[in-house]
Amino acid sequence: MSSIHEYVNQLRIIDGHEHLATPQIRKKENHDFFSLLHYLDSDLITAGMVRGALSRNGRSDEEKAAVFMKYWERTSNTTYARMFRTAMNDLYAFNDWSVTGILDVNEKVKAASHNPDWYNQVLFEKSGIDLAFTLIQTTKLDYELFRPIMFLDFTYKLRTRKDIHDVERNARMNVHTLTGYLDAVDALLHRYKQEGMVATKLGHAYWRSLACTKPSLQDAESIFNRLMGCTLEDGLSQRETEALQDYLIHFIIQRSIAYELPIQIHTGHHETSVSSNGNLIPNSNAALLLPLLAEYTDAKFVLLHCGFPYHDAYLSIVKNYPNVYADFTWTYIISPTAAKQILHQMIEMVPQTKIQGFGGDYSHIEGTYAHLKLARGIIADTLTEKVAEGAMKEADALRFADRIFRDNLIELYKLDI
Repeated sequence: MSSIHEYVNQLRIIDGHEHLATPQIRKKENHDFFSLLHYLDSDLITAGMVRGALSRNGRSDEEKAAVFMKYWERTSNTTYARMFRTAMNDLYAFNDWSVTGILDVNEKVKAASHNPDWYNQVLFEKSGIDLAFTLIQTTKLDYELFRPIMFLDFTYKLRTRKDIHDVERNARMNVHTLTGYLDAVDALLHRYKQEGMVATKLGHAYWRSLACTKPSLQDAESIFNRLMGCTLEDGLSQRETEALQDYLIHFIIQRSIAYELPIQIHTGHHETSVSSNGNLIPNSNAALLLPLLAEYTDAKFVLLHCGFPYHDAYLSIVKNYPNVYADFTWTYIISPTAAKQILHQMIEMVPQTKIQGFGGDYSHIEGTYAHLKLARGIIADTLTEKVAEGAMKEADALRFADRIFRDNLIELYKLDI
């Protein structure tokens, strides 16, 4: 093992993007083997499994294990499957890929979910993570290794009167006008910041295009007033409400700037297990964000997932815009080969202070563990190759690893570590 590999493997990590439940939530929900699938579920579905077949829907554990094994054989080649295998092997000493084996390890996973030390063992001790940002739609995390980020989509995905009512309830305010609604959204942002939120998150690439126009207040008010005249369940179409959504996206960016909150934006690939827009991947090309990036030069935009599969345009954008930051969240597990190539290009093109090296993007800590193990290897291999070809000195490679795994996140998110 090279000195670069040894150095990267011992680095303490700031994890910039997760969807991890807190230990308390995991215990309450009694997570089991089938709760750990996450990304693998997408591959099982595209291999032919009925969506939701492994959810808690009345099937016995033995029946679910049989369904899993049928589709595991079809998908065990993918990196999502590799991550699942690594996690189960390393953390549960599990290698018996059979119905009987799954039933046995299922009890071990449930026991871990009730183990008060499990999160510290997996995240802090085994993974080397000092802090992780998690998006689970609450700022009430009550776990020292977590900091919250909040999806703000619910504040601008307005299509019914009920959508407005949900924001009223969360903000604890009554709304009668668009101006009043903006006050409610601002009150939410202020409260979330006070409760520890480190960034806002815009995930609308999953349900509409990233392209955003600049509607007038009057245009937005007209649509808002139409929604206010609807019943709770009746509403307007996506096309009819898009100008209002665009106006609110601008507002959220403006208020994020005011509260000194970086803005994380989903770009690139959609997971079939969660996509609600029919997987219209072109809607998530980071190039569609260019008007917003050009307008808000005082914002800090963190574009997630390296824009894959539109990473060539993404690289040019991150290189050219001082207010845009690259983020490798998830990228390693879609394709280690692609991730390594992107990292090679990123080193050649993008200032190292603008690169965030890891976000597990998992809903369970076992996935985060396996993903980080993979990421460390890819990053160390890439840096070793860069040193070997004379593009970097070893000291520069080690400093680069410090930057992307830790220092950049501490600086950008103003973390008190």
